[in-house]
Amino acid sequence: MVFTKKQKAAKLIKLALKAMGIVTGVCIGILILTWWLCPFPIERLDKWPMSPTVLDFHGWPLLSIVGSDEQWRYPIPLDQMSPWLKRATIAVEDEHFYRHIGVDPIAVVRAAGQNIAARRIVSGASTLNMQLCRMMDDRPRSFKAKMIESFRALQLNKLKEKDEILELYLNTAPYGGNLRGVEAASLRYFGRHAKDLTLGQAALIAGLPQSPIRYQPDRHLKAAIKRQHVVLRRMFEAGMITELQRKQAQSNLIEIQPNPRIQRSSHAAWFALQRRSSGGHTTIDLDIQKEVERLTWEHLHRLPKDTELAVVVIDINESSIVSMIGSGDHADPVDGQVNGALAKRSPGSALKPFIYAAAFEAGRLNGESIVFDIPISRGGWTPLNFDRVFMGQLTAAEALQRSLNIPAVLIAEGVGLARCCGILEAVGIPLPPDAQKRGGLALAVGGIEVRLLELTNAYATLGRDGLRRYPKIFSDESTPPIRTLSTNVCRAVSEILSSRQRRPRGMETVLAENVPWFMWKTGTSSGRRDAWAIGHNRRYAIGVWVGRFRGTGRTAYIGAEAAEPLLAELFSLPRLRTSIEPLSLTPIQVNRPLPPPRELNQRLKIIAPSPGDTFICLNGSAIIHTRANHTEGVSWFLNDRLIQIDTSRKLALPVGEYELRCVDQSGQSSCVSFAILPSD
Repeated sequence: MVFTKKQKAAKLIKLALKAMGIVTGVCIGILILTWWLCPFPIERLDKWPMSPTVLDFHGWPLLSIVGSDEQWRYPIPLDQMSPWLKRATIAVEDEHFYRHIGVDPIAVVRAAGQNIAARRIVSGASTLNMQLCRMMDDRPRSFKAKMIESFRALQLNKLKEKDEILELYLNTAPYGGNLRGVEAASLRYFGRHAKDLTLGQAALIAGLPQSPIRYQPDRHLKAAIKRQHVVLRRMFEAGMITELQRKQAQSNLIEIQPNPRIQRSSHAAWFALQRRSSGGHTTIDLDIQKEVERLTWEHLHRLPKDTELAVVVIDINESSIVSMIGSGDHADPVDGQVNGALAKRSPGSALKPFIYAAAFEAGRLNGESIVFDIPISRGGWTPLNFDRVFMGQLTAAEALQRSLNIPAVLIAEGVGLARCCGILEAVGIPLPPDAQKRGGLALAVGGIEVRLLELTNAYATLGRDGLRRYPKIFSDESTPPIRTLSTNVCRAVSEILSSRQRRPRGMETVLAENVPWFMWKTGTSSGRRDAWAIGHNRRYAIGVWVGRFRGTGRTAYIGAEAAEPLLAELFSLPRLRTSIEPLSLTPIQVNRPLPPPRELNQRLKIIAPSPGDTFICLNGSAIIHTRANHTEGVSWFLNDRLIQIDTSRKLALPVGEYELRCVDQSGQSSCVSFAILPSD
């Protein structure tokens, strides 16, 4: 059969169409098969290394560290980004974003024409989908890579909503240096969150991803502004802004102002990061922190050189740490790296309120009970008061206010160390398993080490009327309350130590009505290595520690002198100050009073000086310390002459031989002889 030319042509066309159909079918089949066999790696969208970031209560960064890829990323939801930023990005990067299916055919045709006319690649027609897929795989730029990106972009468009894709892009795109995402760029370049960007600032940031190195504004501001004008023109052409808005944005001065508040409160931030490696919103309030820092630095300058200082402020109701200072200068390469709020130190008398609370809780004592401040000896240990003076009989309230050591030791002995340790642990002060053995009765006067944070939280328990809650550093942490002490006991102890009963150091001349209400207790460790002042005002608990991290003591490190004035200033801050009515108290019933110390029934004896002591006379006299095991109703005689001994119990005597005798009201007496020799 002979075919005409037309028939041959028709047949060829038919065969060609058939072949094209087969090829198209095969391509579609391959596409479907590939779609099924090569699903979009959706999990990789959420696995970009994030920058662990610690934020304050209001959302300001306290501390950020780069992710494992050395990039800064602060992912935020789309609704926390400026609307201008979203519009500017779409206008300059993908104007048909909400209309295409992941690949923009119009942009492809336009890019092909531009590339042919220029005889080089000047446009890639990449949509936001395609750019996101390229950042996910980071392949070398090639035709094959472009095809893969297009395929992945189609898949992504099916898996995610448009706003989700836009959010992913804005949190992932490069914005200069090692900044990824608009929040990192906003904070770095303008010191503000992405939601607070102006039109001009948003347009500048939106233009950076095209060439982050060339347009990086902190290095090439002129180039960045030029690119900003291109973005604003595109927004105007797309009908997103008016001509007036475009001109105003272009005329507004662009200043690069990095976030000035970042990297503050580093000790608190690092503490938070240690507790949760991913970071998050903390309870630190930078407004309070700033005021606490100011007073702390001012106070530190009044202390001896090389002194370190730590402060903790806890919101009692929320059980949240609102301020933490770990050292005098966290920029110091040595001591600045130590967080004094977490260091274990000897608390001195700062534990005494809980020793008294243990006795109050057990019904062994109340504020009006009589306690004894007399010389005692326990297992070879002879405790002394800070001023080495004995007060004899006095009320428990007076003994606690005066911070006398002997009554605290006797109370701990009478109540039992097990109960005292139980109360300390119950209110939130961790003790080692062998605390009773290690500390013994000295535990009542600080013979064990604690952390400032834990001790401050124990005082917060008093301010919370006996409900213990562990201090939280992240806003979303849960701290359920546990009853540890009765309300009445906590209020009784707090009122005894309140500013209504005594004046805080530094406020002696302040009118009573101007002194804020707070309770507090100071502490001074043995050797004056640590000075403490801790208290609460039923709204905040504040703890202050002063010392040196190396542990060496100084005469200036006395709690009432080195720490108490700062504590009073902190409680006077408007943000921390409170005013409360007198606490309602029910008298604590004493069911089984503590027994009197056994020394009361001992025969009168002079403890100092010892019989036969010899002293050297310097500058015309020698200072002799006198002490007997009884203090009430005792008369003293020196060489058979009645003498008056003041509260310091010291005698200044010249060279000679002496006989010192004491006689009590029952007729008991004790006598010692000693001599004072010349220095030469």
